[in-house]
Amino acid sequence: MGIDLPAMLLCAGYGTRMRPFSDELPKPLVPVTNHPLCEFSLRLFFCHGIRRAVVNLHHLGHLIPPALGDGARYGLSLEYSEEEVILGTGGGLVRARRLLGDGDFLVANADVLCAPDLRALLACHRERRAAATMVVRPMPAGAEYTPVWLDPDGFIARIGGEAPRAGLRPVMFEGVHVLSQAVFDFLPKAGFSCVVDQGYRALLDAGLPVAGFVDTGPWLDLGTPALYLEANLSLLSGRLRLPQLDPLAKAARPGGVMIAPGTAVAPSARLGPEVAVGEGAMIGEGASLSRCVVWAGARVEPGAIIERAVVTPRTIVRCDVRSTHPIGT
Repeated sequence: MGIDLPAMLLCAGYGTRMRPFSDELPKPLVPVTNHPLCEFSLRLFFCHGIRRAVVNLHHLGHLIPPALGDGARYGLSLEYSEEEVILGTGGGLVRARRLLGDGDFLVANADVLCAPDLRALLACHRERRAAATMVVRPMPAGAEYTPVWLDPDGFIARIGGEAPRAGLRPVMFEGVHVLSQAVFDFLPKAGFSCVVDQGYRALLDAGLPVAGFVDTGPWLDLGTPALYLEANLSLLSGRLRLPQLDPLAKAARPGGVMIAPGTAVAPSARLGPEVAVGEGAMIGEGASLSRCVVWAGARVEPGAIIERAVVTPRTIVRCDVRSTHPIGT
């Protein structure tokens, strides 16, 4: 059975921690194993029966509609909500409200890779009659994420700070949630706002039930160039498998090498392990690439030796990638 509610994918942000990549492309379009990052979220929606989604736009937003189209290729109907001035996660929802209908709706950040069970999430939300339900996960040791304090009954007691009482455990917000129309009673009617600061905290202060749905599946934050490269390598190697889109299923060559159509790879070039080469890229004679992502239209000079790096049409960024296992697997 599908999920009968709309979704909103948050795509308006600047992606400042991802610079210089986000100076070339909006973060939702950065290629992950030759797929736009946001495609993983769109296919997650489709796999759970969602058929309509809203995408908000600001930073380099003009590039997103031509890339995603009307959503038909993902089995969705997409609508776009343009923000002339960036409005934040709360203000973006307010602006898109007329497109989201008058019932519950799903919201997801476009900058993470995850695969929570959205059907179970919605069932949790409705069974608990929650005003909002956050997908949360166990707090990794040593992590600096804002703690979300979860009680034994699965309700959120506080966001941030110290535990307000005994018996609570800290978890972290995964960037996916279900919201009811009640959130609009607390978000400012116009301008910039944050759905956590002005939405969730106000819901809690008003005594409305906010639930936590615990996900222990795979989750990766792509917030920095190193984390972005790590996510690509995890998928190319098979260390990370996402049910909504498994790039190794069809397109990968031995060693986790993925070459898009329309590339020009010299016969003497050596690729692998774990290399993704985008459409229209050129790899020169004698070049050697390992654990790299080469964007569409990028050029690798003859004889270049590149390891653990991202090559774009404008730059080469070498990254110190040490982790070998994504969170949650």
